[in-house]
Amino acid sequence: MSVFANLVEHLADLLQPLFGASAAAAAIVLFTALVRLLVHPLSRAAARGQKARTALQPKIAELRKKHGKNPEKLQKAVLELHAEEKVSPLAGCLPGMLQIPAFFLLYHLFSSETIGGEANGLLGHRLFAAPLGERWADALQGGV
Repeated sequence: MSVFANLVEHLADLLQPLFGASAAAAAIVLFTALVRLLVHPLSRAAARGQKARTALQPKIAELRKKHGKNPEKLQKAVLELHAEEKVSPLAGCLPGMLQIPAFFLLYHLFSSETIGGEANGLLGHRLFAAPLGERWADALQGGV
């Protein structure tokens, strides 16, 4: 975990000359963009899979008419259709599932006071004059 915290912190330090007080926010955007770039090939594959599943919808509708009263037979027929057409019904889930850890990591980076046994340096940064270590509502009430 501290490796990613250090990465975001170093990104913020590198972006400090360009973005000033908003360097931490820019680092978060850059980190998020890098994660999205890494899973882009999987997202393209998921889009192709979704297109193939959409093309199967008329055939699935026919199967529903044919086997509507027997759910077990319908399920078996739909699975056979997917296998026959080489289309996975779960292919679109993988890119989203791979991104979840990155977003949990970002949440953890800004909700933990210590990371790896050391003080969380990211919480000392500010975004639009509001400290990242505090809640926005508290910062606005304090007249920041």
